[in-house]
Amino acid sequence: MSIVPRIAAAAALIWAALLLAGQLLRALRRRRSDYSRPAGSAFKGAFYNLTVASSPAHKESARLHLAKFGAGVILHAGIAWGVVRLIWFILNPGAPPLYPYVTAALFGVAFLAAVFLLIRRALSPLIRPISSFDDYFAALLTGAFVLTAAARELALLPPAGFAWVAAALFVYLPFGKLRHALFCVAGRIEYGLRLGSRGVYPARHEARP
Repeated sequence: MSIVPRIAAAAALIWAALLLAGQLLRALRRRRSDYSRPAGSAFKGAFYNLTVASSPAHKESARLHLAKFGAGVILHAGIAWGVVRLIWFILNPGAPPLYPYVTAALFGVAFLAAVFLLIRRALSPLIRPISSFDDYFAALLTGAFVLTAAARELALLPPAGFAWVAAALFVYLPFGKLRHALFCVAGRIEYGLRLGSRGVYPARHEARP
């Protein structure tokens, strides 16, 4: 990988990290104080909210839309692995791909998940009317990211192509819905900390079918 796309990808990663960190700090400063008397473990509440409470067994929106939930998990896993591979390419530009066919297959499945979610959004009479340009653009960017990652693993695309797509993704990340990569996790942790401290989480009842 030449030096210019490597610098662009690295700068975009740093840009996204700094802006997201600033946004998170501003959100935390506006966080309401909790004056309730502690009655449980805040840590256990946060862990529960990130794991068990997010599963289809305890989350109705996931349980009623298992295909969407599964595709979302696959896509997010592919993006996360793509970020790891991008950092590896930046730090080791001459390193050969690691298990290229296996990794490319994983990225390929993530791309199919992205296509499924995009088509579902475009065709759904419930989701399409409330979808914005950001929804479609974010879906196209993430799909392009995992697709070019797969092509890079199989040497079907120069490393620079993957780096430029990644740079575009991370430059845009702090401004649209893609911010949920940070704020979804941060929100569930904050909510879980509060409910854990109050003794509400972990829940002691079985979820209804």
